Amino acid sequence: MADNTVYAALQQVTGFSDDEMSVFLTRFEEKNIRKKTTILSSGKVAKEIYFIISGCMRLYYDRDGMDISAFFFTENMFAGAYDSFTTKTKSRHFIETIEDCHCLSIDYNNLQSLYLELPKMNELIRKVLEKRFFELHQLFTSQILDSPEERYLHLLKEHPDLLQRIPQHHIATFLGVTPVSLSRIRSRVSKRP
Repeated sequence: MADNTVYAALQQVTGFSDDEMSVFLTRFEEKNIRKKTTILSSGKVAKEIYFIISGCMRLYYDRDGMDISAFFFTENMFAGAYDSFTTKTKSRHFIETIEDCHCLSIDYNNLQSLYLELPKMNELIRKVLEKRFFELHQLFTSQILDSPEERYLHLLKEHPDLLQRIPQHHIATFLGVTPVSLSRIRSRVSKRP
């Protein structure tokens, strides 16, 4: 099923042996999802989670008709609304593709089967969730303690590729500022020695 690119990306993240990778891949479906596709809407239950081979997805909220970016998923990341997926409850957010995405998807029943068939899957998901918890905790802390400019500088340092790949109005809502304020921040930062 998987070509060399998919296999290499998964191997980098999972560390599975060839036999374990074969079991892993039997439960996933390979998908190509076009740019600007909504893969989860608020009020719907998440039916799948995704492993991104290439592309970018955005998790966002709608507040009074204004969408607010909360997280971006890129290559070699698991993406989705894990809370809705595991509890089978309605999601409070949306997920859309920002770029064309080549990914693997898995539904709830296949994931549960995989936990039984491949014990290492439990360890992999634990590591993924620990990493995501750390990232979200950093974002939460930054929203409370850092200025928008400090948040921008952190994004510039840690994820400069996102600033090239994601439309500026999405970056602005992610930082908690207007597009005009983001433009001013970028201008000030670019003038620094």
